[in-house]
Amino acid sequence: MSISIFWRLLAMRKNSFLCARDILIPKTVLIFFGIPILLLNNSAYSIENFKTLQTNTLVDQSGIIHLFGELKNISNESQYSVTAFANLHDKNGQNIGNGSGIAMVRSLNVGQVSPLEILFLNKDPSKQFFDYSLNYTSKAGHQKADNIVITSSKSRPDIFGYYYVSGRILNMGNQTATNVLAIASFFDTNGKIIGLSSAIAEPTNITSHSPASFTIVMDDKLQSSKIKNYSLIADSDQYVSK
Repeated sequence: MSISIFWRLLAMRKNSFLCARDILIPKTVLIFFGIPILLLNNSAYSIENFKTLQTNTLVDQSGIIHLFGELKNISNESQYSVTAFANLHDKNGQNIGNGSGIAMVRSLNVGQVSPLEILFLNKDPSKQFFDYSLNYTSKAGHQKADNIVITSSKSRPDIFGYYYVSGRILNMGNQTATNVLAIASFFDTNGKIIGLSSAIAEPTNITSHSPASFTIVMDDKLQSSKIKNYSLIADSDQYVSK
């Protein structure tokens, strides 16, 4: 059995452009209309559960399109397995490619924000790319306590063009935090997201009231020199940072 879902999309174009390797890409803000429809396996087309705070598209030196974004859970319950789907369009509105990506934070609490990245591995659309549309799927989850805290961080570029962020995470909860992940979003001087990276904490499982360390590497040399700021999130099976 298959279920077809159609969303009406209204695109509002701004007179601003994003540049990557001399390729100009128009920035598009999308407004979505529609009612969430349940699919099989308890998954839902859940555009109304999320608000897209910002998006940014870059074309790397290999001609691959990267779509970065930040989405916020605006529903009244936690959402997990959040997946973003993007369709690329040319200037005539024709679909020329598609891709998907999973929100970096594995389970989004009510009101929480997660970064995401979608890669379009087919290089051909980059020559015709003019616009894009987004939608999301997710499943209802359980609210996580914000019992893991990033207590310190520092950053530095190296002579090879890589950018490092290292720091410490503290588990303030009463149970062990398992599969702890540190997530970094990188921003340029205009506050646009230009990269994402993550690293597993050391140790991966942090016992109650114990610390761990992490080192995140931003290995996109084209963008690392443009980094002005970054933000961090710590995530685990049991807890998440604020």
